[in-house]
Amino acid sequence: MKNDTEFPKYKLGERIKELREKRGLSQEDLAKKTGLSQSTVSQVEREEKDPSLSTLQKVSEGLDVHIAMLFANENVHVFDLQKLRSKYDTVDKLSPYLYTALGKIVRYAADIGFIKG
Repeated sequence: MKNDTEFPKYKLGERIKELREKRGLSQEDLAKKTGLSQSTVSQVEREEKDPSLSTLQKVSEGLDVHIAMLFANENVHVFDLQKLRSKYDTVDKLSPYLYTALGKIVRYAADIGFIKG
């Protein structure tokens, strides 16, 4: 039986590089933030080295993202609510943009039955 679901080809190294560049970090900057060598960062990004879970955790912390974000593509969205809560401890501190965006996400989640609305 053929599976008609097509998943995009995904490379972990490309995702790490994309996140690093979006944050304006060089490989050397990320290496300093993570305690890894610049060589290790480079090898992981070029898919020449399979990173351990410990290395992935360091990279995610250095990029200031949840580790799941390293595996997310444009069709997968991950929200780090713990980090959001630590930055905005009350709804009144949310920017108008973030308040509106989160409201839309919650309404959508309710509409599709992911949460009870």
